[in-house]
Amino acid sequence: MVSLSKNNLHIWVIFLTILAAETITFSPILVESCNTIDEEALLEFKLGIERDSGHLTTWTPNTDCCTAWRGIECDAISGRVIRVFPYRPMEIFDELGISILVRGTLSPFLGNLTYLQQLDLYIYKEEELSSSTDKFTGSIPPQLGQLSHLTYLSLGNNLLNGSIPTSFANLHRLTFLDLGYNRLSGTIPYHVFRSMKSLETLFLGVNNFTGSIPSFSLNLNSLETLILNQNSLTGGIPTCIGKLNRLTNIDLSDNHLQGKIPDSLGQLSRLETLSLYNNNLTGPIPDFVGSFSKLMSLRIHHNKLTGSIPYSIGKLSQLQTLELNHNRLTGSIPCSIGGLISLSSMYLSHNKLTGVLPDSIGNLNQMYIINLENNKITGKLPSTLGNLKIVRAMVFSNNRFVGQIPSSFGNFKEMNYLKLSNNKLSGSLPPELGMENILDLDLSRNELTGKLPWSIGKMQFMRDLNISNNNFHSAIPVEFMNLTGLNQIDIHSNNFSGSLATIFNKKGNGYGIVDVSSNRFTGAIDKNVGIIPAMRYVGSLILSNNPLGGSIPKSIGHMSGLQTLKMVNNKLTGEIPLELGYAQQLSTILLSNNNLVGSIPTNVLNLKTLEMFDVSTNQLSGMIPLHSLAIPASAFSRNSRLCGAPLPPCKPL
Repeated sequence: MVSLSKNNLHIWVIFLTILAAETITFSPILVESCNTIDEEALLEFKLGIERDSGHLTTWTPNTDCCTAWRGIECDAISGRVIRVFPYRPMEIFDELGISILVRGTLSPFLGNLTYLQQLDLYIYKEEELSSSTDKFTGSIPPQLGQLSHLTYLSLGNNLLNGSIPTSFANLHRLTFLDLGYNRLSGTIPYHVFRSMKSLETLFLGVNNFTGSIPSFSLNLNSLETLILNQNSLTGGIPTCIGKLNRLTNIDLSDNHLQGKIPDSLGQLSRLETLSLYNNNLTGPIPDFVGSFSKLMSLRIHHNKLTGSIPYSIGKLSQLQTLELNHNRLTGSIPCSIGGLISLSSMYLSHNKLTGVLPDSIGNLNQMYIINLENNKITGKLPSTLGNLKIVRAMVFSNNRFVGQIPSSFGNFKEMNYLKLSNNKLSGSLPPELGMENILDLDLSRNELTGKLPWSIGKMQFMRDLNISNNNFHSAIPVEFMNLTGLNQIDIHSNNFSGSLATIFNKKGNGYGIVDVSSNRFTGAIDKNVGIIPAMRYVGSLILSNNPLGGSIPKSIGHMSGLQTLKMVNNKLTGEIPLELGYAQQLSTILLSNNNLVGSIPTNVLNLKTLEMFDVSTNQLSGMIPLHSLAIPASAFSRNSRLCGAPLPPCKPL
């Protein structure tokens, strides 16, 4: 499945509008000859192009513009140019992979194409494949206002600046206007649009427009799509927008709008998408949202909305996307939420929601993503959550859930991200919890107990595992070695015991981070730990607060990417191996509270990347090597036979 970004969605709407217009062919209609005025106007346009990726190579004076020029269509009877679309992909369904290279300005001679019906200079491109300046620049020539037959005008995805020409008020027949993704500024001129009574689609998003949203309702009675997102618009949402009863799509997101969501919006019975996010809207979510029977997307996150989620929201049986996160919503999630049977993504995070999660949540069997993190939701996790068999991401962190993780979570065969951290969950993990497609599992900061189930070995694609700050105990099961994709493991602050061999010797990809601190692991650290395939490229190795014995393995010096080494408060013996100095990326070495003996290797203390170093409370001896680090004396303290700066000087023999 292709995931459409906002820009690609913009392209897609343009394409659907083209299909909805009168029949369009991508090859020129045969006529006797090109009109001289039109030919000269197009050649003047070409002169304004400094750089082109070959789309205008057919535009030559010795050929007929109606029959031989790319992206030109003429009227079959008059021979006048009626459509100009030189940069539209010929294979429209390949638009996501197209990159158009063009640099130039818009020629005022385009205004001489007096029979023109469609002008499409939208630049379809992949930004990373070309310079950001490979687009049309400069201002929009006011001469375009002379094109009185124009029904379709797309200048989107360029670098045009200045304001919307006042001459656009003459474009009475316009049904589609796209000026989005430019650098246009000034206010949105009401007087320009009041004559566009046929306008159905208006894209002005991603520009630098300021001021308030004008009162469109008196004139734009045919408007179906209104996109004003990502500007610097201020003021409130005009109540008169509610009179535009043909509106199906509204996007006013990423502005500085204030005030309440006006009740008049409740009159827009055809609404399919409503995006008001990233503004400063206040007040409650209106109860009338339940009347939008065709609504598929409701995105009003990152505002200052208060009150509860209206019960009426459960009537939106067509809703696929619900984003209410990052507001100030209170109260409980209504049981009517189970009526959202088409919902695929729900974001309610970062609010002040309370109460329990209703069992009706299990009705949402089309759900892919559900995010409730950073609220105050209480009670047990409903077993009905197991009905969400195609869910890919479930984020319930930072709430007040209690009780056990339901065994029905074993139904999550498609789950990629499960995050339940910082709750009050208890009991052991259900043995059914064998999510084969999990990538990120975070159960940290709960009150979970028991052994890790053998079924954890089924999670072979898992990259990140965090079960820290719980009460798990016993040895790590041997099935753990099957976690071939695991890159980060954090199991600190539990009661795990036994050997670290099961963790160190896992199959497959190597670790990036290993934190097994504050447990009860025993035995010596494998002398070959630095060359074991799973450990060779570790960046952070944290073994502190375990009763580990034996010496520090010399092979750690082979860990070329190691940056952090923490072995504090163990029972390590022997000397600090000089081979540690071979790990050239080390920035943190903490070895305090052990039984280390001997001297501090000079090459270790002189690592160029070293920032933190602590060997206090050991049995080290000799002179501290000269170094340029600002290491406090406390980092060397409680080593009775250690001397030299920053400790007192060594006594002469």
